[in-house]
Amino acid sequence: MKNYMNWVDHLFEVGTPIRRERDKLAGMLAKAQALEIEAAGLRAAARTGRAALVANIEQRWTPAEIASAQHKAEWTAPPSLDVVRDPQLRAQLRGLDGEASPVDLLQIFGSLLRQHNLLSTATDAERRETLERVLDWHNHGLRPWREAVRPGDAQV
Repeated sequence: MKNYMNWVDHLFEVGTPIRRERDKLAGMLAKAQALEIEAAGLRAAARTGRAALVANIEQRWTPAEIASAQHKAEWTAPPSLDVVRDPQLRAQLRGLDGEASPVDLLQIFGSLLRQHNLLSTATDAERRETLERVLDWHNHGLRPWREAVRPGDAQV
């Protein structure tokens, strides 16, 4: 991280220990960024693999058998997503299939804000629609994730 705390170099008579500590922290951030890129690749591969697995399952079982299995699993899954009004949000949340990371949830949140300026140019209806999407995201994405996370595992 070339620009991380680069102002430290301009401090009067800054010593090597300070620079070394700053460089150590920059290295930690660079490693975290590399891991996030790797994690994003793994999530994308898992989504692709999920699509192939679902296609394979759909060839072996009837839609009624699949629906029955999904219905039986509802007691452990988040609340039914049928109540999510926005079809794009519903599809994104279904795509998580019970396995969401904070990054996944933030990426979905980013898609909720479709209006470029909710304060000055959006109509009341557009604001209300955005609020409904945000509340659905919270109730059917973030809240179930937070309830599933054990204390100390992760924080949002």
